[in-house]
Amino acid sequence: DVLFVSRGLSDVAEADSECSMIRDIIAAVDLTVNNYEKCQELQEVLARLDIKSFAKLKNGKVFRKQDLHSKHRNLQHKGLVFWKTATGRLKDTLALLLTDVLVFLQEKDQRFIFASVDQKPPVIPLQKLIVREVANEERGMFLISASSAGPEMYEVHTTTREERNAWMKHIRQAVERCVRTSRRPCLFSFFV
Repeated sequence: DVLFVSRGLSDVAEADSECSMIRDIIAAVDLTVNNYEKCQELQEVLARLDIKSFAKLKNGKVFRKQDLHSKHRNLQHKGLVFWKTATGRLKDTLALLLTDVLVFLQEKDQRFIFASVDQKPPVIPLQKLIVREVANEERGMFLISASSAGPEMYEVHTTTREERNAWMKHIRQAVERCVRTSRRPCLFSFFV
């Protein structure tokens, strides 16, 4: 009986170990598939981005389509949001949350161009980005960029509170990852 029980416990421990390895493999496959899908989504957007479109940054540098083609820039999140203008209008924009920047694009003649709202840069570095809820507005958030070229504040709205909360979570996570890896100078060479 003792031999049977100890063998049974050994088999259970072995099975648990094998199940754990299988879970790790499945998680790795899921992550790889997710990364591939995000890469494909970014490529689809870039294929529609007008080659002549560019964004003027606060430091005077120009950000172009090819600057989005970096092996260090991966899509983290993507979706339609509404950028609030100084006059209170909401402009439809496609937001791309990448590894080190948040980019706003507008659709024009079935192509994308860098968004142009109140002469604010449509490319925001994540390195010093703060995201806050808009008081008394359950679908709005403030994006406060404290870059060395000068602070800038954006008001962005979503269609639902849940969508806003998801965006805030994704942005905060991306900022945290970006801050941890900011030792890579190639990511921030545009913003210095």
